[in-house]
Amino acid sequence: MKMKNLMKLHTLLIMLIVSSAMILVSCKKEDKIVEGDKTALTALITDADALATAATATNYPQTAIDSYKATLATVKTAAATPLTQVQIDNLVTQLTEAMNTLGTQAYGFIDEALYLNAGWHFDEGTGTTATAFSTVHHVATFKPGNAGVFGATALSPTWVAGVKGGHAVYLDKGAHLEVPYTTAFLPVNLTISVWIKPLELYENNYILSQNYWNGYKLQTQGGGKPFFTYKKVDGGIIDADNETDNSITAGVWKQVVISLNATTKELKFYVNGTLTKTWTESNKSIGPLIQTLTAPAPQPFIIGCVATDTELATWTWTETPTSLGYFKGAIDELKIYNIALTDGQVSKLYNDEKP
Repeated sequence: MKMKNLMKLHTLLIMLIVSSAMILVSCKKEDKIVEGDKTALTALITDADALATAATATNYPQTAIDSYKATLATVKTAAATPLTQVQIDNLVTQLTEAMNTLGTQAYGFIDEALYLNAGWHFDEGTGTTATAFSTVHHVATFKPGNAGVFGATALSPTWVAGVKGGHAVYLDKGAHLEVPYTTAFLPVNLTISVWIKPLELYENNYILSQNYWNGYKLQTQGGGKPFFTYKKVDGGIIDADNETDNSITAGVWKQVVISLNATTKELKFYVNGTLTKTWTESNKSIGPLIQTLTAPAPQPFIIGCVATDTELATWTWTETPTSLGYFKGAIDELKIYNIALTDGQVSKLYNDEKP
């Protein structure tokens, strides 16, 4: 009897051992993960490494650089191990967020979601409209030159190569673009940034106009100087240039930026990211920009000409192809901000956009 019991116990132990072994084998099979595709993660790490190399204390706070590099190291360590697709996707998200965060901490960073009222890359390359990439997608529509002024020589806008390999709009003989008016074009504080490549230099090379001198206009003069006119809240009209001849060159892309600060009462001119002139309340009676347009009623925001055909028809003096304010050349990367950008922000904007 005891022998039988011992045999039963022995058999039971064998069964338990075999069962345990089978469970262990089964667990090992279940524990083996199905690895995901790391292609996107690998490419992102390459970009992240390049960003880490370029990030210096000249452009970012050191604490921001250290934090970013720590996250990058963590992601690279994790990426070297077997990972599921979910884990890989999480690492992509984590690293993307770290890269974006570092970008916002760069000296001169501009939060365009908050401060960009309108902006055009002009990269469509086809069609007769250009749509703003800003939060509000303002549509600029191609318009031919005024037939009464130019007759058969009037032209419509065309597409040409842009400043950084995309496209730009080319204007001549009164060709321009019109954007329906909104108050976005008359912020309390204003910065205009634009790249231009004039065909030639002359006195009335209008880059843009919002009710011309009853609102504001930006142009270049024959001496190659950026020239800005605007109407103040008190009704006074300011005419100012950057007092630097040959700032603008025919046939050459240049970035022109003007900023108007209603608080400090300063008007600044920049060319290719460099401050060239500051006008103040004391030396130029600089004051806040007018916010309400009444004479004439609000016109469209115009790129490349002084006024609409309808408005020109109301003028009591005669305009000619020589006297009419219109742009001759290419325009690209036009932006309207609702803040007066700082020197550092303008410098960064230029470095980000330059070819």
